[in-house]
Amino acid sequence: MLIKQMTGPATTTSTGLSPFGTPETIDCAVVNVQGATITTGYPACYTTLAASVDGVSVVLPASGSLKTFAGIALSDIPNNGVGLVRAYGFCNSVAIFATGTSGTVALGEVMGLGASSLGVNSTGLTSGYGPVLSMTAIGAAITSPGGYAKGFVRTV
Repeated sequence: MLIKQMTGPATTTSTGLSPFGTPETIDCAVVNVQGATITTGYPACYTTLAASVDGVSVVLPASGSLKTFAGIALSDIPNNGVGLVRAYGFCNSVAIFATGTSGTVALGEVMGLGASSLGVNSTGLTSGYGPVLSMTAIGAAITSPGGYAKGFVRTV
């Protein structure tokens, strides 16, 4: 686990001057056992297969692993490779799964995983808690076909 605390002086970002340096994050090392690459920005879940449960092996979301959300992949993680997932903190690129409709996601709206989805969305959430918060308004141009948006991950 890699815990980064807020550090440094004010910095200039693409949105202007930030009064803080690097934001706080928690990243966890995982091993991809999906059988294929887990792409940057995609959610990863700890596997629930009895022979593979070890606290580090992850797969893409499936109906049996939705409650074991580990975080968002920070880079492409090749099959059987080690990589980092963001378990807590701001993520510049979170995959939004396609809804096939013209729905939108509001700024600050909770998003969760969907079975066999390659991302997160607010569609189908039945509670006010989701492991990812939308950090930008996400229009139908992204939610209908799928795409990427900024999010805040909170698995811990």
